[in-house]
Amino acid sequence: MSISNRAGMISAYFAKDRNFPITLREVVRYGLLQRTCKQIGPEYVLAITDCGTLEMINLREISEPLYWPKEISHRELYKSCTDCLHPAQWHHYEVPETSVEGGENVVDCGAAEGIFSLSVAARAGRIAIFEPWNGFHTSLKATFDGRCEIRHQALGKNTHTAYLSGSLLYGQVSETEGTTISVTTLDTFRDEFGPIDYIKADVEGSEHDLLAGARETIFADRPKIAITTYHLGNDWERMVSLVREVVPGYRFRTKGVAYCGGRARPVMLHMWN
Repeated sequence: MSISNRAGMISAYFAKDRNFPITLREVVRYGLLQRTCKQIGPEYVLAITDCGTLEMINLREISEPLYWPKEISHRELYKSCTDCLHPAQWHHYEVPETSVEGGENVVDCGAAEGIFSLSVAARAGRIAIFEPWNGFHTSLKATFDGRCEIRHQALGKNTHTAYLSGSLLYGQVSETEGTTISVTTLDTFRDEFGPIDYIKADVEGSEHDLLAGARETIFADRPKIAITTYHLGNDWERMVSLVREVVPGYRFRTKGVAYCGGRARPVMLHMWN
């Protein structure tokens, strides 16, 4: 974590517009004093084996290997390991209320390299992976080898053609420019996939649209939801409203603090019914 990110936590904690709970002790313990991804990530990597254009990564406590595109820096690998595998990290998707339990059907929205899906595969029922950036297409296929359904699409509020713009590893869906991609909705996907018990989402600012396109899924299945809320444009209260407009009984909690676009934002929103 960079010095600017740590400084941003202090700004966010004391910001007058901060509208979510977090204690100064949490900011210090899990933010300011947290080790960096470069320090934490390698603890989860047991071995790296050259496989041509890919690397085979053996991860701690995961029986199946991960395949990683060789052209992508190990810095990104360590960041993903920290986010997906290190429980003390604010970005971690599983908390007691939103853990994947035996046989639950999982949709991994914005899967990137697929570490989250790989980490829950032994517990989950069926898994579907959505990742629009083509840089991970070959490695995802090698990692999951038919064990998960892989969709090279983005998720939004309606089905259409859009673009992936910005940094491709952290690309954002754009309606005007970038690499052409297909966008679908979780509701459309559910029609063929079946019930969805767990939604994990990190879609770089399209979180509102994803939830808007999942109303029927939320109503029918009451899935657990672990969704990022720190991107520019994210409004965690709006996300809660989008879900509670469909099922008022959903409970929630936020986790972490970040300072993005001049606003204090939580890092994660966890919701369950």
